[in-house]
Amino acid sequence: MSYAARVRLTRWAVILAAIATLEFMPRLGLGDAITLIPLSEIVSELFELLTEGELMPHLLATGGAFVLSFLLAGVTGVPLGYLLWRYRPLKRTLDPYLTTYYAIPIFAFYPLLLAILGFNILPIVAISWAWAVVAVVLNTSIGFGEVPQVLIKVGRSMNLSRWQIISRIFFPAAVPYIFTGLKLGMVYSLIGVIASEFVLSTQGLGYLVSYNYLNFRTAAMYSAMFVILGLAILLNLALTRIERRLYGHV
Repeated sequence: MSYAARVRLTRWAVILAAIATLEFMPRLGLGDAITLIPLSEIVSELFELLTEGELMPHLLATGGAFVLSFLLAGVTGVPLGYLLWRYRPLKRTLDPYLTTYYAIPIFAFYPLLLAILGFNILPIVAISWAWAVVAVVLNTSIGFGEVPQVLIKVGRSMNLSRWQIISRIFFPAAVPYIFTGLKLGMVYSLIGVIASEFVLSTQGLGYLVSYNYLNFRTAAMYSAMFVILGLAILLNLALTRIERRLYGHV
């Protein structure tokens, strides 16, 4: 058996073991019957939510806020990362703050954001963007800084303009770092949206988890959590596929 086949077999074994554990642990009485229920009941509840149309409005609300915040983080983060790399005094000034940025309790500012932006989607997008953009900025800056000097010298020896050096040498060489930042930004953006919906929204998957928890609808709560997990996996796979295709063209 090849190494790749063994890896695939191991992955499937882990998945099947996790499914069996989630199904049989509650049935064997190895957990609290109120908070731990069999996987089959969760799947049945999820199917019911989908067929009745209860889940779709929340999924659309979360998806809309996520897309806005993630796109905003990418559109602003990559140029800001370039500026941070390009102007070294700015980088030296901001580095201590950026490296400790995630120690700041951003969610503590949500009352201020509500007062400024109103009780709508904008505070959720703002918090999610604030969480995601720094990861994009830092990784983009690192990516431009890690370009080998030999590539720069080759570009200059070919009399490339500054823009050509940036677009044909710096940017392609920095793509792996940029996509690492985008992947992290995607995760932080989704976390920001879900967490914000717990307290800032009356719809969305985060709100659905909170509502079902408070109303002791355990199966519905786990169903919403599984949708969030599936959404994160699909988004990561999509970004990975885009990254691979882009590598084929740079």
